[in-house]
Amino acid sequence: MNKSNRFLRNKIWIYPILIGLLVMAVISTIELLTSADAEASREPGSSAVFAPPPHIDEIRAEVVVIADIVYEESSGALLDIYMPAELDDSVPVILWIHGGGFVGGSKDSRRDYAMTLAHDGYVVANMDYGLAPEQLYPGPVVQANAALNYLTEHASEFGGDMDRVFIGGDSAGAHIASQLSAVLSNGGLAEDMGIQPAIESDKLRGALLFCGLYNMETVAATGFPNIEYFLNTYTGTVDFEKFARIQELSIVQQVMPDFPDSFIAVGDGDPLASQSVELAGAIRAQGAAVETMFFEGTGKNLQHEFQYALDTLDAQETLRRTLNFLSIKSR
Repeated sequence: MNKSNRFLRNKIWIYPILIGLLVMAVISTIELLTSADAEASREPGSSAVFAPPPHIDEIRAEVVVIADIVYEESSGALLDIYMPAELDDSVPVILWIHGGGFVGGSKDSRRDYAMTLAHDGYVVANMDYGLAPEQLYPGPVVQANAALNYLTEHASEFGGDMDRVFIGGDSAGAHIASQLSAVLSNGGLAEDMGIQPAIESDKLRGALLFCGLYNMETVAATGFPNIEYFLNTYTGTVDFEKFARIQELSIVQQVMPDFPDSFIAVGDGDPLASQSVELAGAIRAQGAAVETMFFEGTGKNLQHEFQYALDTLDAQETLRRTLNFLSIKSR
């Protein structure tokens, strides 16, 4: 057998070529499947597919964007303001808080969604906050209150009515939003946390809470991916359940009768679904109103942050119900 035949029979030479072709195929597939807002989809603990609503071009043309406003001088923290291009009168204000496991994410990933809310007749403040481990609990809650302070002073410049305020968020942002709602409506919690509420509780018309975590005694049992890591990092501990201030973080224990009326939505395939059910029960037990979209028993298997896949019917219906809740509570 000559050297040429032995080389062909050995076939070792073909493996690098096959590996190269495989890598190229994987890269091509990722490029085909990755959306324009893919950065948001890579947030820790997120299985969402972020997609704008079908009429996003109309929204972008009819919403004014004022980006990167410093709302907290000490940290240089930023928020964006979105408002209808044409306003005949002042409109309610929504503070939106992004998710990301307390360790990631940014306001930019929620831009299309927040603009969609603004397009329906609201001034929306879409805020950033310091991320763990550089900023630990309760930093983001303090910053969200600072954002409300900024809006109290400046919302009228954008056509916002601070007598009609809503606070919303998703995932970790829903936790921060719910805790700020508790701070504004529970004087004992505000005192314990050393926070002077930026607005009176009667000005807080509602909370919009998507796929959040609300009970620190049961959240680990949900099996949500990396939940211990997120909460250990946020609290600066090796075991968040032993954190000295853990009860402050359990919103189900902080809900009082003045807690705002709430709209709570979570997918039936989200590991955190039970957390939303617990919070809804706690709110009702205190006599506040709560509207829910849990999809229980539907078999849809809607995943964490399905609300942002606005090219799907379920997300569109959730948006419709969200806007209906905002309209009713704004009156």
